[in-house]
Amino acid sequence: MKSNNFPDKEMLELPPDLEGITRPNKKAKTKLFKLRIRGIGNAALVLQTYAETEKDAIKYVKNRWADCKVEVLK
Repeated sequence: MKSNNFPDKEMLELPPDLEGITRPNKKAKTKLFKLRIRGIGNAALVLQTYAETEKDAIKYVKNRWADCKVEVLK
């Protein structure tokens, strides 16, 4: 079992999970976006997230995983 009491290098390098950086503000009017993220592992990650606009959804993903490629799914 992994403990967060002693974070490893990967945990320390993650950006802080803050409103406006990796997720929308609490009172913002949002809608659901479905994104395919490549470049963070062997397989593509399909992420469903809430954001104000498509541009903001991509910004939140890029802030969390800087070197990834993002594709918006319909």
